[in-house]
Amino acid sequence: MVSEIVEGVDGEQRDRIKSLRKAEQFFWVDVSLGTTSPDELSELLDIPAKVVQGLLNFGNAHPAARKFLADGQRVAFGTASYLPVSEGRAGGYRLRAVDVGVLVTADYLLTVHQDRISLPQLLEPYMPEGRSEQYAVYAVLDAILDSAFDALNEVEETLDGLAVMSADLRGGRIRMATLRATSTRLSDMRRQAAPLRGLFERIGVEITRIEGLEADDEHYFERIGNQIHRLVDAIDAAADAMATLIDLRLNETSYWLTVVATIFLPLTFITGFFGMNFGWMVEQVDTGLAFWLLGIGSLVVGVALISRLIVRGSPVQGGDDGADAAHRP
Repeated sequence: MVSEIVEGVDGEQRDRIKSLRKAEQFFWVDVSLGTTSPDELSELLDIPAKVVQGLLNFGNAHPAARKFLADGQRVAFGTASYLPVSEGRAGGYRLRAVDVGVLVTADYLLTVHQDRISLPQLLEPYMPEGRSEQYAVYAVLDAILDSAFDALNEVEETLDGLAVMSADLRGGRIRMATLRATSTRLSDMRRQAAPLRGLFERIGVEITRIEGLEADDEHYFERIGNQIHRLVDAIDAAADAMATLIDLRLNETSYWLTVVATIFLPLTFITGFFGMNFGWMVEQVDTGLAFWLLGIGSLVVGVALISRLIVRGSPVQGGDDGADAAHRP
């Protein structure tokens, strides 16, 4: 079990890490690159330079497979955790993705990231006493994965709000920009999670084979792999829901274009009609009253009739009549 959590590798933390390693106690060390250097990590924790380099390959420019390293004594890989934004909102969302390098050995669990944050405090993994060291690794990875589900829940809440708005044609002016932001969010989340779906099967196997890492009879990392599968499936389901909303938005735009064209149709007809110099018309429309009755009056009647037809055939009905009709057998 994790005997202690150490944040950083400077000053007292450095001495504490040396003491824990000497006592052969398993611990979790969380490091921000802004407070240390790769060389210090390599020297203090006895990490080969190649492994350190793999841990620091942050971003999507480096494939997940190239971040994964295993040699029987340690397993290194990259993942992402979704953590609260300190100021404002990232693209309208409370949580933002933070790239995290993970290193598992028989002596310690290392998490390293570029941001000046504390993963132990933000994730608060559940670590009861009396569990194995493998469980401790599982608890941290499970907390990281739970943060992705929290981020997805934010997206789903946004989609639920948009679905409610789609029932009101008057509320559709700002939805396309929101849908674009949501689409970007889902794409980024899938880009982070999908590569781990196939890779984590091997990661889980390699972690269980680390020499000296205390194990028990539970299949912890199979659970993580299954959760990753569920996460990717949930992201795909949210993307399908968003595609439906985009279709509704485009249909709504087409509907209003049709409404405008229909309203202007009688106007065009009446304008063309009165533009013809019929003898009868020139003789009859000889006063202001005749002009208003025949010209403007017929126009108002035509627009009113068309508007009535549009309202009766609108896809959005007011009141509860539509809801009642939907529940009729």
